[in-house]
Amino acid sequence: MNCCEDCFLDTELKGFIYSNSTVSGDCDYCGKIGTNLINPREFEEKFSLLVNIYDNIEQSDRRDLNPNSLHVKIQSEWNVFSDRLDVTQQKKLLSDIFSNSSAEVESLLEGSVERKIKIKDLDQSDFLEKEWDSFVDEIKHHNRFFLGKKIDLKLLRNLFEFHTKIYKKGKLFYRARISDEEGIILEKMGKPPSDKSTSGRANPTGIPYLYVATNKETVINECRATHSDYVAVAEFKLIDDLKVVSLRQIENISPFSLEEEIEEYLKNQRYLKRLENELSRPLRRNDNKLDYLPTQYICEYAKYLEFDAVEYGSSLNKEGINLAIFKDSKLRPLSIELNEILAVKNEVRVVK
Repeated sequence: MNCCEDCFLDTELKGFIYSNSTVSGDCDYCGKIGTNLINPREFEEKFSLLVNIYDNIEQSDRRDLNPNSLHVKIQSEWNVFSDRLDVTQQKKLLSDIFSNSSAEVESLLEGSVERKIKIKDLDQSDFLEKEWDSFVDEIKHHNRFFLGKKIDLKLLRNLFEFHTKIYKKGKLFYRARISDEEGIILEKMGKPPSDKSTSGRANPTGIPYLYVATNKETVINECRATHSDYVAVAEFKLIDDLKVVSLRQIENISPFSLEEEIEEYLKNQRYLKRLENELSRPLRRNDNKLDYLPTQYICEYAKYLEFDAVEYGSSLNKEGINLAIFKDSKLRPLSIELNEILAVKNEVRVVK
């Protein structure tokens, strides 16, 4: 039996099939006709690393544990299979991937499982989040420069290296500023001068960074323009490769890209997500500037480690990608356009 790209949502697996398929025909699992096919056993090595993070467990009274079948766990926690496969087909495909496997794997396929680090209660995310909260309190209310409650910079450095991303020369980025109907000249669309630089999520007062996004929609949303506002949007082009710490969509990383680092990633997943949430929160007029200090510290540390920028998601545009760029000399302004906001989508949520 053979599977195809449409059996999976995971991009690593889809790419593997695209690169390694030598047969075409009808898929035996999802039923797609005339497509690239591959024997499921080709995935055994990749899935072995993922399956190894689970262990058999009976039903537990612990509230943080929710044991279930292996194929159900993999789908709920990693979103590996496509919706073309129902639960029975997912189980069949996973079983066929391990059709030549050991008795130990067989017991995982047939029993109820949970992540090993949860069973052993070794998840260090709780500790790291508490450490972050202590650090936040310290830098905001007690000591600014000589910290008593430090965060683990060695761990942070390792995490940054693991989440390094390179944008290649030629990539386009965008910056927006609210304007009057006369617009803004292109030369004024870079980062502000030091004496006019106010405190932001990433930059301290007096140390300006260039805030950009990878598309126009995101930067227009981020500048919080409203009905009838004019917004100048400048396009920038990378003239050199950009080395970036990516703190975006931490929870959506493919387990198959992590390889042997998967357990280390799981231990730190919530911590990294917390950092992303802190950076991506929209700025508000009544924000207390002290709230920016922790993320400014994180970005300063990334700059100290010679990264060119920090990347994070947009809370105002689900697919948006924002960057706080330290080395703006790597970007060249190309063009500028003036937009008028004709309509604003006023979505609300009850907060109290």
